[in-house]
Amino acid sequence: MRDDLPFVLMRGGTSKGVFLRAEDLPTDRGALTKVLLDLFGSPDRRQIDGLGGADKLTSKAAIIGKPVREGTDVTYLFGQVGTVRAEVDYNLNCGNLTAAVGVYAIQEGMVAPVEGITLVRVHNVNTDRVIGVEVPVQGGKPVWRGDFAIGGVPGTGAAISLDFSQAIGAITGKLLPTGNAVDMMDVPGVGSVELSVVDGANMAIYVHHSALRMTGIESPEEIDGDTDLKTRMDAIRRIVAYSCGLREYWDARQAPSTPMLIVLAEPADYRTCTQGDLVAAGDLDLVVRQYASGSASKTLAGTLTATTGIACRVPGTLPHRIMAAVRGNPERPLAFGHPSGVIYVEADANCRAGAPPQVRRLAVQRTARRLAEGRAFLKEAF
Repeated sequence: MRDDLPFVLMRGGTSKGVFLRAEDLPTDRGALTKVLLDLFGSPDRRQIDGLGGADKLTSKAAIIGKPVREGTDVTYLFGQVGTVRAEVDYNLNCGNLTAAVGVYAIQEGMVAPVEGITLVRVHNVNTDRVIGVEVPVQGGKPVWRGDFAIGGVPGTGAAISLDFSQAIGAITGKLLPTGNAVDMMDVPGVGSVELSVVDGANMAIYVHHSALRMTGIESPEEIDGDTDLKTRMDAIRRIVAYSCGLREYWDARQAPSTPMLIVLAEPADYRTCTQGDLVAAGDLDLVVRQYASGSASKTLAGTLTATTGIACRVPGTLPHRIMAAVRGNPERPLAFGHPSGVIYVEADANCRAGAPPQVRRLAVQRTARRLAEGRAFLKEAF
């Protein structure tokens, strides 16, 4: 029995997580959930009695272990720890924290550093997919200082490239779970809704802002303050979840994270919800707002950035139809405007009539760094 745990606190992209070693934790998911809730101080909106950051972007756990799959370097189990609810969701991956996994693996001696760029092959256990993380290394140590900026994180850092090309079908095993690029679904309380369901590095439902009577540039606070809007959003998510074989997962949780809803809008000027900086329409291909688990996100998740990128390359999907006319140049990164700024993705797919799309490149750049390390003390031994 023990009531303490060694931990490392890391930022990855626009997320922050508590990193733990798999060997220090129970393997049973029920027992693991109890430990994580204790560690994070959940359920409590402030998470005042634990390490949680009182926001879904900062209430995250990353459990790192030895490789179990050939051709990989580490395993990575992600846990989205509830704040107001006593639950941990293991049904998805956090792409932002994946960047920090690469840094952590090198710093902890799990992967030997290679001068210049070290490739860390991360096996995400949640989705059973492999993400290649390219970490800049100098003098045998990961480099975290640099001039690369990402929306939602003050200052700059060293760019870390995440390759999601082998992560397609993360939730359902299919890029297009319904078999169609676009569907019309009758949603109770909403009506007939045109939407696209795309399962890339995560599973996303895409709807145009007009389907929800939105402008598309609402702040997270405006979305969260509109109970009727959230009810309609969840109704769409439920219908899609049921139609794609996720009914059991959905019904077992009070605030399921999957599938996530992405509200799309044409490029428009707006100001960020963090610093109030102007995001110019001319710099964007799409404006996006992400919603799941009862609240809107202040950013666009790394996995959903990758998913949206590949959706933009698949003819017929709503992202492909709505985005600015850059379809003819697959080498140009796509720019998506989210509440905290802009995020970019390199997406290239070979789409031929009658054949499944072949993803050739799907890369997102993030920054990451180690923030703190120490020993956490639990209220209950395990």
